[in-house]
Amino acid sequence: MFVRRIKRANGQVSIVLVEGYRENGKVKQRTVEYLGTESELTKNDPDAVNKLIEKYRNEQNKKEAFIKLTINLAEKISDRNTLRNYGYFYLDRMYQELGLDNICEKIQSQTDIEYSIDDCLKFLCFMRVLKPNSKKASLEKGFDFFMEDYEIKIEQLYKSLTLFHEYKNEIVERMHNQLCEKYNRNTEILYYDVTNYFFEIDEADDFRKKGCSKEHRPNPIVQMGLFIDNQGLPVDFYLYDGNTADCSTLKPSFEDVKHRYASEKVIITADKGLNSGPNLGYILSSGNGYIVSQKIRGASKQLKSLVLSDEGWHFNSQHDFKFKEFIREITVPYPDGTKHLHRQKVVCIWSEKYQVKEKNARDNLLDKIALLAANPTKFKQSCHTGMKKYIDEYSVDKTTGLKNKTVTTQTELNLEKISEDEALDGYYLIVTSETQLSLSEVISKYRGLWRIEESFRITKTDLKGRPVFVRTREHIEAHFLTCFISLTMLRMLELRLKHQYSGRKIIDGLNSAMATELSKDIYSLNRRESVVDELDKILGINFDSRYVRIEDLKRYHSKILKSMYTTP
Repeated sequence: MFVRRIKRANGQVSIVLVEGYRENGKVKQRTVEYLGTESELTKNDPDAVNKLIEKYRNEQNKKEAFIKLTINLAEKISDRNTLRNYGYFYLDRMYQELGLDNICEKIQSQTDIEYSIDDCLKFLCFMRVLKPNSKKASLEKGFDFFMEDYEIKIEQLYKSLTLFHEYKNEIVERMHNQLCEKYNRNTEILYYDVTNYFFEIDEADDFRKKGCSKEHRPNPIVQMGLFIDNQGLPVDFYLYDGNTADCSTLKPSFEDVKHRYASEKVIITADKGLNSGPNLGYILSSGNGYIVSQKIRGASKQLKSLVLSDEGWHFNSQHDFKFKEFIREITVPYPDGTKHLHRQKVVCIWSEKYQVKEKNARDNLLDKIALLAANPTKFKQSCHTGMKKYIDEYSVDKTTGLKNKTVTTQTELNLEKISEDEALDGYYLIVTSETQLSLSEVISKYRGLWRIEESFRITKTDLKGRPVFVRTREHIEAHFLTCFISLTMLRMLELRLKHQYSGRKIIDGLNSAMATELSKDIYSLNRRESVVDELDKILGINFDSRYVRIEDLKRYHSKILKSMYTTP
């Protein structure tokens, strides 16, 4: 039996109890009981009708709780997969929260494409999270991975990549607007960093070029600049030629992101690789601010002197950590060529733990130098990073004992340079244009930068964003768009789960939600990890049956998509 709404001629909606029966082999329905009008039933409880529907649905399920299965031990192994994932239901919820189904519908209406663009984007993003692979391998291995069958051909998938590249800005803007509405996004603080991704090709081209690889690979790369907000949610990404210097990516990226997403004033937070005079000048000249780290080695003598001064330090109780702050004036070059005097707050931090780490790193380097120093030829051939940092090369005439460039090259340690670096071990600096911020506020805002570094790690390792198996610039851009969307969905789930689980644990949890087909439309659910149970709890859903029908899984999917929205 089940509850049905029947609209009468007078406009009233009657709620009746209906049962199905068979007559002459045909399935028919009849009314068993009149329960009242919808207005009467919902007068004191707006959810009364839904409760009645759920009540009789549960009763019907209890009646049908026992079924008979016949197992044919002679049956051969099927050539199709009987194991399906349903953890993607939660990714589908995030996908809808981002409004991606709506933007795909809009794009579809503007083209004459007959296949589903929405299915292509869903498939690419869900596979990127749960079973990342090349586009071709994803189609071969992913068709029977989900509870629903995606009817997508490889040529359609590649055509959709071209389309996603064309509409990249509209897609990302839609995501941004949804995050502002549903996740209270604030873009007054933006974190920015740059990384690169390698390609399994031998020859560079106009876009994929040889550059300074973060992974020390010889392969051609592309550069990516990424902005995230103070919650760790991605804002936008920008791709550059592989040989583009990190520091030169900030200006064009920031001009675009500020124009499209940000408020009147934005404080850019970045690491020391982006801390250059031109970058700071550009940020300040456009009315914005910065919080960036500052190299202590290579800094001016005046700054080193202020840092190493004994005045102004505050120690913790164990005396293994200290900090101080001061204001200094620096000259900053603006884009128009003028120079401006600028007040900058400097936050100095010293940590014993960091001091030991730096000392050990230098000692290891000196050990390697000692092995090579005895053989100048091998030393010259070495390309080890920093190998020549503490070495002076000179030539000595053995007959006179005087230095002579025309004879054999000798090497010796620069003990003065080693001593200078030892004095700076354990110190690191954060500088900001926001002189009104307290020391703790500066440190707190800067520490949010670790989330962008983690985002790069997740994209490269967990989402397997590289190596990249597409060739054209349009498809490369679209590939990283799917990585960007996948990363955003993971971050949204992290927020939902109040950061109890890492991105890796969320992926593993969603992959643990598997259903094994026992017979046609009857499934056995495997043991799933606590991530899924916690997500059900957050959404107010109870789904813990071991054996279910396909209808139950579809109903579960629908509940996840339609559950009450709450701001995390």
